[in-house]
Amino acid sequence: MPLIAGTNLGPYEIIAPIGAGGMGEVFRARDTRLGREVALKILPESFSRDADRLRRFEQEARAVAALNHPNILSIHDIGEQNGTPFIVSELLDGKTFRAELEHGAIPARKAADYGVQVAQGLAAAHDKNIVHRDLKPENLFICRDGRVKILDFGLAKLARNAGGGSAEAATFTMTSSPTEAGVVMGTAGYMAPEQVRGAAVDPRTDIFAFGAVLFEMISGRRAFQRETAAETMTAILKDDPPELNELPHPAPPGLERIVRRCLEKQPEQRFQSAKDLAFALEALSGSATSKTAPTAAIADTSKSQRWVAPALSAILAMAVVGGIAFLLRPAPAEPPTFTRVSFDRGEIVNARFAPDGKSEIYGARLNGTPLDTYIVREDYPQSVSAGLQGAGLAAVSKQGQMAVLLHPQFFAHFQWFGTLATSPIGGGAAREVLENVGSADWSPDGNQLAVIVKEQGKFRLQYPIGKVLLEGSNWLSDLRVSPDGERVAFFRHPPISDDRGDVMVVDRSGRLTQLSSGWESLEGLAWAPSGKEVWFSGATSGEQYCIRAVSLSRKLRTIYCGTAATVIHDADASGRMLVSSEEHRVAMGYLEHGSSDVRDLSWLNSSNVPHLSRDGGEILFTDTSESAGNGYADYTRKTDGSPAVRIGGGGIATDLSPDGKWALILLPGDPAERVQVVPVGAGQPHVLHWEGIEPIWAVWFPDGQHILLVTHPSGPDANMYETDVNGSTPKLLMRTEAPALISPDGRFLFGREEGAWKIRSIEENTARRAADLQPTETPIAWASDMNHIFSEMPGPSGLTIYKHDVDSGHVEVWQVIKLKDQVGLRQAPNGAEVAITPDGRRMAFNYSTQLGQLYVSSPMK
Repeated sequence: MPLIAGTNLGPYEIIAPIGAGGMGEVFRARDTRLGREVALKILPESFSRDADRLRRFEQEARAVAALNHPNILSIHDIGEQNGTPFIVSELLDGKTFRAELEHGAIPARKAADYGVQVAQGLAAAHDKNIVHRDLKPENLFICRDGRVKILDFGLAKLARNAGGGSAEAATFTMTSSPTEAGVVMGTAGYMAPEQVRGAAVDPRTDIFAFGAVLFEMISGRRAFQRETAAETMTAILKDDPPELNELPHPAPPGLERIVRRCLEKQPEQRFQSAKDLAFALEALSGSATSKTAPTAAIADTSKSQRWVAPALSAILAMAVVGGIAFLLRPAPAEPPTFTRVSFDRGEIVNARFAPDGKSEIYGARLNGTPLDTYIVREDYPQSVSAGLQGAGLAAVSKQGQMAVLLHPQFFAHFQWFGTLATSPIGGGAAREVLENVGSADWSPDGNQLAVIVKEQGKFRLQYPIGKVLLEGSNWLSDLRVSPDGERVAFFRHPPISDDRGDVMVVDRSGRLTQLSSGWESLEGLAWAPSGKEVWFSGATSGEQYCIRAVSLSRKLRTIYCGTAATVIHDADASGRMLVSSEEHRVAMGYLEHGSSDVRDLSWLNSSNVPHLSRDGGEILFTDTSESAGNGYADYTRKTDGSPAVRIGGGGIATDLSPDGKWALILLPGDPAERVQVVPVGAGQPHVLHWEGIEPIWAVWFPDGQHILLVTHPSGPDANMYETDVNGSTPKLLMRTEAPALISPDGRFLFGREEGAWKIRSIEENTARRAADLQPTETPIAWASDMNHIFSEMPGPSGLTIYKHDVDSGHVEVWQVIKLKDQVGLRQAPNGAEVAITPDGRRMAFNYSTQLGQLYVSSPMK
């Protein structure tokens, strides 16, 4: 309904519009019952018909109404009339921080005073388990009396409470300015790194945004301002803000230290609560006041003498207590020492302490041989086979039973899947238990197993076997049962084989708790002997794993961080850790048809997912090394070996346009479900997004104007949609068990439907049967002659590329790629990591090597 002056919504009479933005419009109105003016916010009629948006709108009201603090906007009422929902709040007189900053920097003392008020308001919200998530100058209001009000809890999310529950996130704001396109639950420039990565947020997320606002107040410029939202978010992940003392408006050292601590990339390095932040600002403000007004402190010496002696006594007592506390403080923990226990060259996959305390059992690929299980004893340091004939170790019970994976198949990183079986350590035939298992662990009594099973595109965590505690499309790994048998800790990753993710715990009732989030890499997990912490290996960028500990109350600490990546495999009752020191490299090779001369085009130590230009002269790839940060970085490079050129960050490059001018980039697990269209050279990037569409891959049609989207699987199949570069509504083309190939003329798709390979006409929406591929074969490109497709099949020592006639089924071995050094070579090449030009003349591929050695640490606490 149109709202003009004189319109009534319940007892509220509209006076005039104030502003519009986010997902609401704000009006000045009069409360006819109480005779006061108020602010009234409504949803447009088109939005109010959306039940989901209506629910979020109501959540905003509930979230803010739960807060009662002088530095937070007060909510008076919520209502609905003729299908128009509205919220009524106090009407403020003043201006936003944004309006204030238009006049330049704010004096440091006044900025600190404003900061105290904002921090106190945030502390009140955080005490109610509410995180703002969109703190920025537009959402901070300075009243005429100098009081600061926090506005717009439209992005507020009820934080996880002590019981582990959480409320759903709202996704709109009360701001008077529109949100930038492509923003991930916040506003570019003020988002914390964990928001940019799409990870979980907590009160420390607001503290980062507060630091960005405070930086802007005292400097007059934004901390992470770049030309585009994508570049700004990349700066948040990787760059430090300018030095405040080098700017035109330098800040006092104390205030600069506070800003710096707020803007730490890692949440655990920031202020841990808004109360602590408010206290620090108050202390800073107080010290400044005493220096600027010395006469006030000695205005009445006769009165001051009455409290000088008691005050000195109190100070002396505090000093004595502090001195005693300093002397009695616990000594810093000694760094661990390590003893090497393996000596063969190869890849360590999984390892456990044996129950006798004198042996270690581990799964490994040693000296170029397939995966097997080995035992190394204290009195005989040479690794010997456990006699399982190619089974991989999963777990060892205290009672001497092994859980192993028969016929193991490599999945990703350190993860293999196979048929779960049990076998005694002393030898004996393995008894098969369950198929498609990736991780397993014994209960403390050795009577039950917890497992992660992968079936039909879903991952299921069962404990005991048969009881599903968790199910979903996110990849789960590294499952471990707690010492009391009541909980299971594990890693949760994005839906594709990306080892970024979160540290999770689920209890026997299925209650899920997230202990730590936003890690670039997660590999290896064990419970502390006390059962009060989870010890794990995580990296904040690349694969430089350090051993961390997180308590059940989410307190994080670092146990050990050395110069080499260190992965934890197990911990015994004394606190000894069984770890492996790792060296990992993802290389990128290039060669021409018929040649065995592989040209190394690797960039740094982790060059992933190559895509060739149509003429094979340029290669697009994604860098996941430490230098790329948590969000990754994307590059192009001439295949003649010229230096790589960075074109963007914040995702994985999925395809290069036919003219070589544009790249498609996605970030796995991105909650905003964005597809980025990024220029290789000149041009401006833009973002595509659709409600209800969750793209996990994207490739160009041959015309360079349309895009094939591969979306999140629904059941065993993924959906294939067609859209264009302007982001038109996606059109469903095909449901397939694997990503489809597009024909060179853009008229057909080659994919697997209903258990068979088919060619589907896009124009006619009909499909015909095509020649079958081998079960482990993956199609990679449609040949330019329209009659053949190229496919690849990884083997234990390399990669074979085939050329298939799609009608007759005739197969030609097109190229065999075999690397000279097989030790540590992973079976990594697959359909997403091999590129070939349409004429089949030029090829690019990934291969990775993983080398490790086992060590046992001194006891840790």
